[in-house]
Amino acid sequence: MKARKALATAMITVALFGSSVAMSPTASAATAAASCKKEQGTGWFCGYYKGTGALLAEGSKGVAVFEVQALIANTTAYYAYHNTELAVDGQFGPRTRAAVRWFQATYMGSGHVDGIVGPNTWKRLRQT
Repeated sequence: MKARKALATAMITVALFGSSVAMSPTASAATAAASCKKEQGTGWFCGYYKGTGALLAEGSKGVAVFEVQALIANTTAYYAYHNTELAVDGQFGPRTRAAVRWFQATYMGSGHVDGIVGPNTWKRLRQT
């Protein structure tokens, strides 16, 4: 829990001030993403789906949904904003849709909020 809060604080700092802000060793990206890592050519990858072509919306299921949920849960400030974990269960339900909408508003701007994971959202998820 302590590491999670440190991570959340670090992620908010990065979200507010840009990725050029150095994170302390105790709140590093490695700590943040125990199951996610940045890979050359892919960007953030959490071990479920390496692609960016899956079009996902409420009702979608499978490995691409697992990937989106893990990316939002482990590489963004979602926990800090909501003080709750995002379930990584492979089911794109109302909570995942709300998390995607939050991600789009926070990291992409209000003009991109539709709750659907398409090419632009995938690109930004991999960069975060």
